[in-house]
Amino acid sequence: MPRTMSDAEPFTRITPGSQTLLRGLDLLRAFLGGASMLSNAQLAERSGLPRPTVSRLTHSLVSAGYLEYDSVSRGYRLAPVCLSLARSFRIGRSELEVVLPLLRKVATEERVNVALAAPDGISMIYLETIREGRGPMRRTAMAGSRFPMEDSSIGQAYLAALSGVSRKAQLAALAAHSGAGWPQHKARIAAALAHHAKHGYCRSQTVIGAAGIATAVAGPYGAIYAVSLSFSAPDDNYEPLVARFAPMLLALADAMRAAWAEFDVT
Repeated sequence: MPRTMSDAEPFTRITPGSQTLLRGLDLLRAFLGGASMLSNAQLAERSGLPRPTVSRLTHSLVSAGYLEYDSVSRGYRLAPVCLSLARSFRIGRSELEVVLPLLRKVATEERVNVALAAPDGISMIYLETIREGRGPMRRTAMAGSRFPMEDSSIGQAYLAALSGVSRKAQLAALAAHSGAGWPQHKARIAAALAHHAKHGYCRSQTVIGAAGIATAVAGPYGAIYAVSLSFSAPDDNYEPLVARFAPMLLALADAMRAAWAEFDVT
């Protein structure tokens, strides 16, 4: 069974200067849903910031080279430096390169989809996804894709890895975001956590024609990652596939832990 990760409380201090920085970052986050171009009005709606504030911030972000303004569409788009930041992220996470061969081996030998993800707020982000299986998500899921934490097996596995105040705080954030739909999400999460406690993995079927199983792995530097296998069953009979792939998933997680145990974090 995966070990429970310890709670970690990050140090934060909000000052007047950092408020402006955080608001600017909120505008950049507004593009994470896949929008290619956003106007000031759309940025204000997505970020919850007043229009005058958005106008000042977009002017600063264009001047700094993080946004580009299109005078024809009267909207903003991310500047090329954002792609360089993503590349720098991957270079800085050398521990990912250590386990990618393990993920690739399972995907290619078993003809299954394998993904590695990390949390971002109330969402999960694919850091790597190897699509060797068939089904509706083969072409749409890629590194950088975001999806809800509460409904996905990989997100539920991350929640199962948390303990104490960390999980409580994460559930509170999900509840605030879900609103009236939270009771249904809460029930599914509770069932997923119980399944994880018994079997060592979570299971979900959020896309018609596909199912996924996932478990969490503690990585270097205190990071928590989640790894999943997803697959399709033409006859919608997933029980044989879950029985087949669940031991492979847990073995993959063990292999990742062993690889990271030898990883030099100095």
